[in-house]
Amino acid sequence: MIPEYERKEAEMFERALSWLERLGGIQAIMGERIRLSWRDEYLPEPLLVRKLVQTLYQYAISNPNRDITTQGLYKFAGLDDSRRLTTLIKAAFRDRISSSPRILGSIINALRKEAGADNSYIEEVVEKYPSLRVGYRDIVGDIRIPPRIDCEIARSAGWISAASYIEDRCDYVTSEGVERKRLRKQHYQLSFRRENIPFIELEIIPFFEEYFNYTPKLNVFVHEMHGRRLQCTLCEISRRSIVSFYRDIVGIPDEKAERTILFDGELKRYFIAGLIDVWGTIFVIEGRPSIQLVIPLEFKKMAGELAGELNYSPTISPHNIVIRFASVRKIPDAFEKYPISNPRLLFTMLWWKRTRELKKYL
Repeated sequence: MIPEYERKEAEMFERALSWLERLGGIQAIMGERIRLSWRDEYLPEPLLVRKLVQTLYQYAISNPNRDITTQGLYKFAGLDDSRRLTTLIKAAFRDRISSSPRILGSIINALRKEAGADNSYIEEVVEKYPSLRVGYRDIVGDIRIPPRIDCEIARSAGWISAASYIEDRCDYVTSEGVERKRLRKQHYQLSFRRENIPFIELEIIPFFEEYFNYTPKLNVFVHEMHGRRLQCTLCEISRRSIVSFYRDIVGIPDEKAERTILFDGELKRYFIAGLIDVWGTIFVIEGRPSIQLVIPLEFKKMAGELAGELNYSPTISPHNIVIRFASVRKIPDAFEKYPISNPRLLFTMLWWKRTRELKKYL
C-alpha cells in the first residue's frame, strides 16, 4: 500500500478509538437515538462536535454498507433540510473546512475526518494537482488519488491509453431559456475477450483497489461472429476524480487519434508494458509462438511511435496495425525491458519455452 494511505488509515483508526472511549463504547453510542436540531448551532463547540460525531456513528452502524453523505445523515438525524446539517458542521469545524469550490464533499468530510471515518485521499492532493476535478460523491465514496506517479501508475496509463473515452451528456434549458448540455457521466472502457479474465482479476482490479480504493465495473456480453459465440468483458473505469487524474494530470487525450507514448525513462518502459498487456496477442508461426501487438487503426499515431520504440516495422491491414514484439528466443530480453503483467502472455510464452506445449494456455 502507498505509505501516505497507510499513515492516514492509522490516524483515522486511532481517532475512532479515541472517540469510542470518550463516548463510552459501542453500547453507549447505540443507546438513545440522537436527534439534531437547528438550535444545536448555539451549543458550545465541544458539545456540538460530540453530538455530531455520535450521530455519525449511529448512522454508520445502522447500515455499514452506506456511504456517509450529507443527504443520508440529515434525514437520519431528523433534520428537515440538508442545509441545516451543513450549518451545524460549519459551526462545529469553522477552521477545518476547505474554501475551495472544487472539493465537493469537504463539509461533510470535516465531520467524517473528526470521527475517524474518512478513508478518502483527495483533499490531501488537490493543491498538488490544481487541474484535478472532483466528483460530488468521490470524497464520501472514499476515492483515493495517488500522491505521485510511479511505475505502476505509468503501466495503468498504458492500459487507459488503449481504452475508449466515453461521455454521457444530456440537454437542459436554463431559466433564461438557453439550451445547454450537462455532463452526466464520463468513463474509460476497456474490452477484453474471455482469455483475458485472469488479467482483469489478477492485475486490473487489484491495481485500482490499491491505488484508488475503487473497483471497476464489469459487464459481460456474448455475441456471434462468423458462426461462433464469443464472450466479451467490458471493464469500465469511472468516478470523476479518477478519470480526471488520467485526463488532466497524466495527460491522456480523449481522442484515440491524438494519443501518444507518455513519460520518459523508467516510466516509459512501464507505460509501453501496459500497452502490450492490452494489445498483445499470441501468434504461432512455423510452430513457434511470438507476441504481436494488434492495434486498432484509430491509434495510428501511437502505433507509429510504438513501432519505433520496439524497432519493428508495422504491418497495416484494413482493420488493424500489427507490430511484432518478441519471439520465444527474445522473450527474456523483451520481458526484462518491458515488464508486462498480462498472465495470458507471460504464462503462455514461458510455458512453451519450458515444455514446448501451447494448447493448454492458448
